[in-house]
Amino acid sequence: MQAPRNLPVIILLLVAAGAAGFGVYGWLAPGSTPQPTADAMQPGSAPMTPAEALDAKFEDLDDGGSPRALADWRGKALIVNFWATWCAPCREEIPLLVHVQAQYAAQGLQVVGIATDEIEEKGVKAFLKRMVVNYPMLMGDESVGRLVAGFGGNLIGLPYTLVLDKDGRVLKLHAGELSPAEADGLVRLALGMPPAPTPAPVEEAPADSSAETPSTAK
Repeated sequence: MQAPRNLPVIILLLVAAGAAGFGVYGWLAPGSTPQPTADAMQPGSAPMTPAEALDAKFEDLDDGGSPRALADWRGKALIVNFWATWCAPCREEIPLLVHVQAQYAAQGLQVVGIATDEIEEKGVKAFLKRMVVNYPMLMGDESVGRLVAGFGGNLIGLPYTLVLDKDGRVLKLHAGELSPAEADGLVRLALGMPPAPTPAPVEEAPADSSAETPSTAK
């Protein structure tokens, strides 16, 4: 069998894709919108350990700038959303996360947002003043990529979401904007709820063969 004429090009593309890491798959998946971020872990920088990732502190934009860590919410199931004001899918995702927080807070769920790859804190705060957000927003820094890597992820684009159980163990990593069904699945996973039942297929009624065909004779 003759080899493709463009085989060298294919090999180069495969090597480049492999170097980018498994996270590329999330951005090529159907329905996802790539929003590359400069805050990905830089080559040569070591990922945090899971314990370090839980204890990493970031400024709370809603609480007078007090530093907070994901470990502060130990005992709650966490949905941690990495986003940016310049990321259109991130902005569209926020109302869905607001709904999730309102609906499941009483069951022990906590959504936490981490602003990522932002130029200045002032712009993020101005954006949040125009939004109705009912969950904590933290100001990320250059260590966010190492934090995500500590949980086994690869922050190569936004939005990016991770799910932690009540003991801080990672349950799921999700690259790209969440759909309502995907958000529901993450909530159920975080809270240990059974998956949503699959809707039964709708059966079409059989044609009524007994109906008489109108006569065209005059």
